[in-house]
Amino acid sequence: MFKSSATRDQLSEFIKEMPDLDFARFLYCQEMAGAFLAVGKFEDMLVTAMHMCDKVKLEKVIGSDKSYWEQSLSKKALLQGSTLGSLIKILERRGVRQQDINYLKWVKGKRDYFVHRLFHDGAWPGELNEEGCRFMTRRLLAIQLWLARAERKIWRMFERAGFVELDSLGDGSFLAVNVGIYELSELGESQAADGDS
Repeated sequence: MFKSSATRDQLSEFIKEMPDLDFARFLYCQEMAGAFLAVGKFEDMLVTAMHMCDKVKLEKVIGSDKSYWEQSLSKKALLQGSTLGSLIKILERRGVRQQDINYLKWVKGKRDYFVHRLFHDGAWPGELNEEGCRFMTRRLLAIQLWLARAERKIWRMFERAGFVELDSLGDGSFLAVNVGIYELSELGESQAADGDS
């Protein structure tokens, strides 16, 4: 075990002195941490995107009698408290293409394997040999890649569903515009016009 106050040089020296089996176990544990972070980033991006999009409604649970700010806070809290499966079901009811829903379910299956079933076959780092650790390390790297890819694809899915407009910025990044904002501005204008009459 490393001391929390270990310096970079001490850690480097400690790793250099590890036998091959311990080093393979160390890498396996590193990739477990990476996969855990990838799960969190993917789920956070999905919640953020769903929260941002006014066309992803939760009115049955939140109610339309609250102010827009209260609705936004309630929506974010509900989304954050939902399981990944529930989030996918919400998107399915909101008209996201079946191909995109199937992809999200596939990603969920990979995530569920990592979260719920990784150790069912006895894949504990301390019980695996060097080759077993390297195999599991490759598996965890694949899960991280799939989750990172899915995190990037969320916005294209939302664009296809008509939730956002994406403007490419030329460097590979893009600006996501909530298309529901147009409806809100039109509603505000019509309410203002009604008040003038």
